[in-house]
Amino acid sequence: MKKKYLMLLCVCFTAFVSGCNQKAQVSSTDIYIPVLGDEAWLTADGSFMNGVDMAIEELNQKYKDTGYHVRTSIVDDKAIYETGVEMATKLSMDEAVTAVFCLQNFDVSKTTAGILSESDKLTLFPYGAYDSIFQRDNSYLFCGVPAFANLGEAMAKYAVENNYKRIAVYHNGIQSQEELVAAFELALINTDSKVVDYVPQISSSSEFDDIYNRWSALGVDCVVISQYGLDEAYDVLNMIRKKDKNIAIIGEPIFNRANALEENKEAAEGMAVPSTLVMEESQKLNDFKARYQERYQKEADIWAVQGYDMLSLVMDTAVRLHTNNPTEIAKAIQEDGYQGVGRQIAFRKGGAMVIDVNKLPMQQCKDGRFQ
Repeated sequence: MKKKYLMLLCVCFTAFVSGCNQKAQVSSTDIYIPVLGDEAWLTADGSFMNGVDMAIEELNQKYKDTGYHVRTSIVDDKAIYETGVEMATKLSMDEAVTAVFCLQNFDVSKTTAGILSESDKLTLFPYGAYDSIFQRDNSYLFCGVPAFANLGEAMAKYAVENNYKRIAVYHNGIQSQEELVAAFELALINTDSKVVDYVPQISSSSEFDDIYNRWSALGVDCVVISQYGLDEAYDVLNMIRKKDKNIAIIGEPIFNRANALEENKEAAEGMAVPSTLVMEESQKLNDFKARYQERYQKEADIWAVQGYDMLSLVMDTAVRLHTNNPTEIAKAIQEDGYQGVGRQIAFRKGGAMVIDVNKLPMQQCKDGRFQ
């Protein structure tokens, strides 16, 4: 009996020590920022993760004498809703997690945003999410790009400036596309530009024949494409271009992906999309681009800048505050914003990014590159 009692004491002591070690690990200067999303999609283009990896290497060198260290990993949800929710739930219970970069399908992130924030996890959306997520006064959620309403307004401004009078809108009915299109049409009020046709779906080339004939009869001089899903967006673009190589096309930023753009270079030529970043030219940005070019042997696009700035935003704020506590970091980000290599980053209450739509540039595709 005495032997069993001693064994029980040993087990209790071991559990106590283990618990203390775990608590010490959580309260350490480690910053863990997992990237939650479809790994195949994240690595296909690679720009965002390149920016993240570059920031990690440089910041760990910069702060090596302070004891602070940042790390990341891709948490693969395989673009499956149930898996995405499961992975987010695991991260919400992981005390080592300081922040999460959520790059999931928007229908998944609509659910997982709540799961993560309710566990006090600082959660950033570098590629965006539904506008409605950032209208809930949640102090842990931050959108890294303009709202879809901002994009719609910028696209409308461009259409008016280019004197497009009769506009057809293709959108596939996903909530984010509805948000963009609603803002687009509202911004056309009191102008000479009008939306004359809405197309919610194109299931085949033969179906598009009838749609295009209708557009011709209506005198459509510009087509707006708001399509969630990169492959599907380019499918629509290619169908339009096979019918008309010269009609003006305005798309949402999903078209600005290096690999897909290279494969669809001819179809994309001349189309315009809004940038998701208001880039500010500076020596700091030029230096970043030079380092990126040297490291990856290719030019840094906006997503490389985004990966670098989002990682640096969390890490620099954590070191400045001398904490890896998500609540304190989230509060500072909300109040102070951050000066990145690409631009000044600031957030509205609820987590939407502060954007001056008049400064949001529209980029035109020339020789396979939006500029």
